Amino acid sequence: MNIHRYDALVIGSGLTGGWAAKELSEAGLEVLVLDAGPARLPTEIQAGRATDTEAKNRAAQQQPVQSRHNSYWSTNSDFFVNDVENPYTSSGREPFTWIRGRQLGGRSLTWGGVTLRFSDYEFRAAKTDSFGPCWPLQYDDLAPFYDKVERFLRVCGSRDGLSQLPDGKFEAAPRFTSAELAFSKSVQATWKTRSVVISRGQPLAHDERMNISWPPRVNLCNTLRVAIDTGRTHIRPNAIVSHLLVDSQTRRIKGAACIDRQSRTTFEVDGRVIVLCASTIESIRILLNSRCRQHPDGVGNSSGLLGRFLLDHMTVWIGGTLEPEGGSEPVGGAHGIVIPKFRNVTEWDVGFLRGYGIWGAIGRTVPGNADRGVWFLNSLVEVLPRKENRVEIDERQVDAWGIRVPRIAFNYSDNEFKMRNDSLGCMKEMAATAGLQIEGAGRTLPGQYAHELGGARMGFTSSDSVLNSFNQCWDAENLFVVDGSCFATSGWQNPSLTMMALAARACGFIVDAVRTGRI
Repeated sequence: MNIHRYDALVIGSGLTGGWAAKELSEAGLEVLVLDAGPARLPTEIQAGRATDTEAKNRAAQQQPVQSRHNSYWSTNSDFFVNDVENPYTSSGREPFTWIRGRQLGGRSLTWGGVTLRFSDYEFRAAKTDSFGPCWPLQYDDLAPFYDKVERFLRVCGSRDGLSQLPDGKFEAAPRFTSAELAFSKSVQATWKTRSVVISRGQPLAHDERMNISWPPRVNLCNTLRVAIDTGRTHIRPNAIVSHLLVDSQTRRIKGAACIDRQSRTTFEVDGRVIVLCASTIESIRILLNSRCRQHPDGVGNSSGLLGRFLLDHMTVWIGGTLEPEGGSEPVGGAHGIVIPKFRNVTEWDVGFLRGYGIWGAIGRTVPGNADRGVWFLNSLVEVLPRKENRVEIDERQVDAWGIRVPRIAFNYSDNEFKMRNDSLGCMKEMAATAGLQIEGAGRTLPGQYAHELGGARMGFTSSDSVLNSFNQCWDAENLFVVDGSCFATSGWQNPSLTMMALAARACGFIVDAVRTGRI
């Protein structure tokens, strides 16, 4: 039987899968995109919001993990997985909250749209504090791809000249609210070492001339749409990848073994190049479940590091209500404020490694309620890479399709708790200086902010990492892993822009390797 062999299989259709499909198909490759969930309609963005409390509560009974995520209650619960069908186990001191979205477009349908660049404070952090690895690339290596992603997505922002938050290729930034402007002036007058800038991110609404139903942040509006329009990208939804298929004569990957989500029938697909971007923990699960004679501990695990050094962001918040300004000022993307990392950049001798950045909004309105104004500050605390934070396979439990599930072992360290206390104190001081009344405070559980990273990190050698600097698997030259699992450190920034830039860079390498016959 003849099986069609695609130039590239892209496993996962989220933010990085969209970029992979776009870059590879625009370069002339025939691409098949596999996604474990169904296709969605633009009308579903508005459907299923928290207007019907009883229906939402019923849905949450099947989604006890997913309903811990903030956006669950303001969007369609169908954009999050059914936890009963998709179990996993967790063995940390606190439960790891694995937030997932299985549908065409992945978690781009629930993404907040904030896009902050990493700097060499992140890529070369170990040069300063000697903890963990440096990335096998520097800011200058990724800067052209940051440029590319920002231009394509029409990222909005201002050029602020800060070394810890490099400027990008921005369209005009939205304005501060008057309360944000007053806060910025108050903070910067009190602390010369701290900056308060307008956020950076995708616009929340289209240019009126665009006839596109999806919001700009959803990749069905941008990368996936362009990929499909080439005529060389094919989409197969409801295709759950159970494991990778390995060529019997080599260590190369020849394709993917799949299960149809609805019929439960199995099938296989073949590809010359495999691009894995199923999301951090799911990609690690697929690699570990791909054990075979050539890869006895899972594909990519010759170093024994696959699944190790799982990363996250601890998030700490304070907030309250505030009379909104006239009209409705939205929250999300570039609509908010950023206080870039200042500890261990402009303020030293703080008693902990690395640092945190703060994203917030002041005097803006709650989605769906233009009469209710809020303010909040939310710090993203960098989590250090530690070998004991890991993903393994639970041999005793399977999901609804018979696939072995991951077991997640993850704990925050003393360093993160020191930063939690420090960030909470700093946010309270800044709020008090600006006259803001704090009505609540808290922090997230591990994983709850949906910023899980690492576990298949890139590095300098096959003994210290799973991937090289182009996201290529050391153990299988035609396999590339381009989602957040490739991160060597977490940084303090929202990771999505860096994930997309890395994916674009990897795809440029793939195209050149295919054209020259190296793959």
